[in-house]
Amino acid sequence: MNDAYRILKKMKEKKEQTFALATIVHVDGSAYRHAGAKMLIGEDDSLYGTLSAGCLEEDLAYHAREVLQTRQPQTLIYHLKAEDDLFWGQGAGCNGSIQVYVEPCEWEARPRFQDEPVWPQVESLLDSGNKVASAKIIGEDNGHSVPLFYADNGTVLGDADQETRRRIIPGLKRFLQSGQKLQVVKPAHADADLLFELYEPREQLYLFGAGPDVEPIVRLASSLDFYVTLIDPRSSRCNKTVFPAADRCIPEHPEAYLQTNPIPGKSYVLIMTHSFQRDRHILRHLLSSPPYYVGVLGPIRRTERLFLPDAMPDWVHAPVGLRIGAEGPEEISVSVMAELLQIRNRR
Repeated sequence: MNDAYRILKKMKEKKEQTFALATIVHVDGSAYRHAGAKMLIGEDDSLYGTLSAGCLEEDLAYHAREVLQTRQPQTLIYHLKAEDDLFWGQGAGCNGSIQVYVEPCEWEARPRFQDEPVWPQVESLLDSGNKVASAKIIGEDNGHSVPLFYADNGTVLGDADQETRRRIIPGLKRFLQSGQKLQVVKPAHADADLLFELYEPREQLYLFGAGPDVEPIVRLASSLDFYVTLIDPRSSRCNKTVFPAADRCIPEHPEAYLQTNPIPGKSYVLIMTHSFQRDRHILRHLLSSPPYYVGVLGPIRRTERLFLPDAMPDWVHAPVGLRIGAEGPEEISVSVMAELLQIRNRR
């Protein structure tokens, strides 16, 4: 799950509200979500996202109200190992404990050293395919959070003066390159810890074909945080009316589109045109620079024939989807997206 994308989307949708943003910063043992998982609590106690299977959210909402009233962050520790209700009123009986950082958050919050709101700029960076690392001050005293953002294109945003940036940005650069999702850093000669977090853009999914069997895949892919680009020459099918969940609908022949639009190497591609010659052209185009994932609809023997006289490369998934005995468009969409999630989570 791309919690950061979902959080930004909800904050933008309800930009007039102030939220409490809850982030798991440490897990000891087993827990429902990993470190880095996020959720929002609104001023009206509305919840967006989840950090547990329902064990923590009621108590989190209580503390979120305090955070929103005082404008001061809180660090909470939940012990989930107990089977009775002596710790904090909910004996979950799980094998772990988690630390949660809760802070006030607004879509249009303006840093002291910049005129424009920071979160819309972070969203723009992510939509452009950039990764963004953030640093904020946390500590036992629950001091004021100071977010600072550094993108992999060199953009710096946030509430920090030049001296603070000089000290923190080198560490943010190393963190961004490390591939970690979250890291608690103890700077030298500082009383409070720094929390480094990674914000990643949505994975790009290119879908060739706009038949009825593609509709449930687009809906499910969008709900699972993929950025969906649909490519099909039929303008009567390849449009936002038929596919409202698609991020882009491109009514072009795949041959013409691929001539001027190379598929990025980190992308996912699904080929579902139901045209043997068109599928062959798409795959031949991808041979020189294959993307991260390619799935082809149809039996494996059909896909093998697409590459004749050469052998089918091992990076092609055919038939597409996990083997769950799926039948019909809805079940097949579950099979296809389950395979994409398996590949994405393994990555």
